[in-house]
Amino acid sequence: MEKFPKYRYDYIFNQYNGKEIKDTKILKDGLIVKYPCRLDAMAINPAAVCYNDSMVFTPGEVVISTKKYIVVTIKKIESKNELTISKTTKRKVLVKHAFYLMKSVLRFIESFYIDVNDGEIPKHCGFGSSSSTIAAVASAINELYGCPIANDDLIKYLASNHGEEISDDDENNLKMVQCIGGGATNGLVKSGIIITAGKATAIAKMDYAGRIVIGVPKDFELKDANYLMEKEEENLYKFKKTGELYSEKIAYNLLHKALPGIINGNIKELADIVFDYRFNMGSIENCSFVYPNMVNQASKIRKLYENNKCEFLALSSVGPAYFAIVKDDEQLKECTKMFNDLDMDIMITEVNNDTYIVNDIDDNAFWNKDETRNQFQNRSVSKYITDEIDKLDCNLKVVDIGCGGGRYSRYVKQKGMFVIAVDKYSNMATSILEDNITFMQGCIDNLPIQDNMFDVILSIGVIHNAVTLEEYEKAISEMYRILRQNGLIIFSVFTNDVITDDLTFVGNSRYEINERQPMILLSKEEINNLFNKYCFKIIKNVDEHITDVGSGKRNVYTILLKK
Repeated sequence: MEKFPKYRYDYIFNQYNGKEIKDTKILKDGLIVKYPCRLDAMAINPAAVCYNDSMVFTPGEVVISTKKYIVVTIKKIESKNELTISKTTKRKVLVKHAFYLMKSVLRFIESFYIDVNDGEIPKHCGFGSSSSTIAAVASAINELYGCPIANDDLIKYLASNHGEEISDDDENNLKMVQCIGGGATNGLVKSGIIITAGKATAIAKMDYAGRIVIGVPKDFELKDANYLMEKEEENLYKFKKTGELYSEKIAYNLLHKALPGIINGNIKELADIVFDYRFNMGSIENCSFVYPNMVNQASKIRKLYENNKCEFLALSSVGPAYFAIVKDDEQLKECTKMFNDLDMDIMITEVNNDTYIVNDIDDNAFWNKDETRNQFQNRSVSKYITDEIDKLDCNLKVVDIGCGGGRYSRYVKQKGMFVIAVDKYSNMATSILEDNITFMQGCIDNLPIQDNMFDVILSIGVIHNAVTLEEYEKAISEMYRILRQNGLIIFSVFTNDVITDDLTFVGNSRYEINERQPMILLSKEEINNLFNKYCFKIIKNVDEHITDVGSGKRNVYTILLKK
């Protein structure tokens, strides 16, 4: 057997060994988890990082939790597929792995849509981004079911089943990689500085108010996990030698200096031990297979700690990221200058003294933003729509359903017609009210309007914002109800003829969009059939074109209908 083998995302090396889980029940349909990334200051016994056939690694480590987050959005969906991952999620195999690890324990039957946004966090640089991604997805699933898996048990389970993606193109296979548990610990243990020992067990922790300066060499060439593990295997004898030489000294100093210091709220003793390990015991040289210039950089970076220009200094994991914890602006300036002089990309963050953050999903958040309102208020009208409005008799009563910023309501009013503007979001109506246009708040599937009240309905770029196919169809039913006999609908909608990477299909004509509410996208034939079902006649096809909405392109289909 290969020491660090490749394996499929649903393979489990070590079964869950925590408290028994019975009768899990989903409590929420969706949520958002912000999971912190960690910095790994040191392995307490580097010899224990070497291969063992249990896949459980026990060196212990010093973990720094940061306010650099991996954000997971998870929603229960009605789908035959157990798991649907957004197209914008970069590391899909890690999401799959976390999903099936949790399914093995919780035995849930629900299907989920998952989006992971790791922002600016680079992979394979020392941030624990792989293990934090797995832990973030696992924690999000655990939250949906009321956290039946205790945090300590979840840390051990994830640490003993860790893997990293082999390449960006391989969404099905992982490379087995040693995991000490820091990537899970930093989001599941409430404190910013944590010491673990044995089987990913937190034995000490403390809060610390400090900023973190992180430097990653600009000329670092990212390698995949397969390559990095080959190089690490070639150098594991160095880790073992360092452990044999220094592990007893490190353990003694941790027990008699660092742990009392932490209990008394003092980081200095721990910082001394970490600095000595990294810069004087050969640790950085052991890790230099990742980045050849690492040792040379260390000879300069070490002066930051030696000259009291920071409170804490280390390489993170096997690098190439260095980080310094600073207490004031002067130290921040000194560390930033050093990393700049060494031609590093710099990130500045803070110590995170909390666990992961949970937020409810607000599908309405996009529409309630001021910038969204301003964007829609400032949009110009489309000529193919106004050409149809211009043909209408000025004595007709018009309702603008989903009026948004009110551009068509204003146009109709300027033509001298009676118009009422309707929208689900009252904040969109600011400029409409200023123009003395009557506004009513209401949803497309439950309009606050009497039967047979209007001669003309405008529905421009609205109905695809339904979140279910049932809501979409009910909206057409509502249009029929409020429209007089022989009344007209000028109807414009996005179709599924163009599907770009910002859209992820999750079943039942529903497409998820990152940071926006989902859409229902149908084909032109399906749209026409729905209108026929409700006794509307298509008078003509007004227009069809493709437009760029910023996140992606959409096919816009516009028709004129008669009741």
